[in-house]
Amino acid sequence: MRIVTVCRMNQARSPFAQAVLERNFPGDQISSTGIAAIQGTSILDSVLTTAKNWGVDITQSSSRALSTAMDDLLAADLVITAENSHSDVIRNLGYTGLMRSYEEILEDQDFIPIDPGGLLPDAVSRELGKVGALTLRAALDAKGYPHTHDIHVVIPHGVSDLGVALAHAQMSRMSEGAILIDADLRAPLINEIEDLGLERIFFDVDQLEFVDLPEITSAQILTHSRQLDFPERYFLSPAWREWIQRLADKTPVVIVTAPRHSRMRRLADSYLASYMSDEFTVISA
Repeated sequence: MRIVTVCRMNQARSPFAQAVLERNFPGDQISSTGIAAIQGTSILDSVLTTAKNWGVDITQSSSRALSTAMDDLLAADLVITAENSHSDVIRNLGYTGLMRSYEEILEDQDFIPIDPGGLLPDAVSRELGKVGALTLRAALDAKGYPHTHDIHVVIPHGVSDLGVALAHAQMSRMSEGAILIDADLRAPLINEIEDLGLERIFFDVDQLEFVDLPEITSAQILTHSRQLDFPERYFLSPAWREWIQRLADKTPVVIVTAPRHSRMRRLADSYLASYMSDEFTVISA
């Protein structure tokens, strides 16, 4: 598939989106541009740093002006734009193929990434997390990756909502006959799981492709075996997507994510853990 990602200046959102797609779909032809990009302008340092921490290799060294990307744009099977206004520009250039804007993929406006230029590092990471999630969702929708059973994601709004979110996720898994996954890889929900009386069954994100699909009862939860400093690198990997898809081919899946806000910072984890969801619920007690 030929995919072009588009933002305004091609210094943050679209080159990061390009890199995420290149990591996940190495057989595709991926490029990026910006509707107001100045040829040769450097990618933002904050974006490069975040991408490196997350194991995402940004291969485009500088911005690419729209005039130099016309052949790629007009030949693309899919164009992914950061904003609806960018889609209008691309349509006016004569592109008639499939196009998805971040603003139209999900109704939850908190998912829509803003341009991270000038933001503090934590905020840059959070916005790029949204970019990664929506980019993968757009590509998967276009490619057609069906799974047999639904994936339901429960997102705590803040740290104080973890217990309520897990209880809600447990009720959902009971009603749906689902497998339950604690996807807070940064800080697995040890206390909340104990309070709910669930048995922890451990998985390891470094071994997902080698692990047989587990048999999990309604009194058990899949949870990670240790804390991870940069869980984003795992959520952005093909291994995570393929593991969740294999689970959903076998049984309904309920995932409870990290909170969107910790006590000290805003997190990207929940966006990245939920991009494959058929339904998501945000819990704010």
